[in-house]
Amino acid sequence: MRIATALWLLGLPLLGGCQYLPHSTFFKAPENEPNPSWVRIINFTQHAAIYQEENGVKTGGVIRRGELPFVHTQDMNMPKAGQDLTFDFYETPVRPGVKTKIWMSWEGSRTEYCYNSAEFMPKPGHFYEFWLSSGRSGTCKMHASLVERDAQGEGWHLTPNPDVTYADGSDVHDVVYGNEQFRDSNYKPNYPLP
Repeated sequence: MRIATALWLLGLPLLGGCQYLPHSTFFKAPENEPNPSWVRIINFTQHAAIYQEENGVKTGGVIRRGELPFVHTQDMNMPKAGQDLTFDFYETPVRPGVKTKIWMSWEGSRTEYCYNSAEFMPKPGHFYEFWLSSGRSGTCKMHASLVERDAQGEGWHLTPNPDVTYADGSDVHDVVYGNEQFRDSNYKPNYPLP
């Protein structure tokens, strides 16, 4: 009887259908956009999303390719402002003139996490960069920059983006613990052995 019960419990989710399984929406870059804006997200791409909203219709989602949260690097040859970017960054075109939200989060090893988002209105042909610092210090900071050509026209540099508004009005957010017991660095979960 125990085997039959176990099989029934394992098979029950299959009978319930997929509505109980996690479902993610994914960001899809615009196709055939004549003069797009460009966005680069640096760090923690496995936990980042891009949303655009026009006429009350919100589109977009996470920037990864599938349900599993792996680091997703995509180099679309945006100008690099003297940076050596080789891993964990994502570049994509976005529709200009549409309210755009960049959402990023960091997850630590002891159930701690930190997230922030920034909204802005991208301009055609402009380059934007967002990166989130790690929350290991107790806070995480979202950096929003414009990637602009140098005055001499030979190189590129980053300048803070003044047209960005942050969630809760701040580019810095505190780390939160999913399990408050882990706030104590000496806490060790006591898992019973089988």
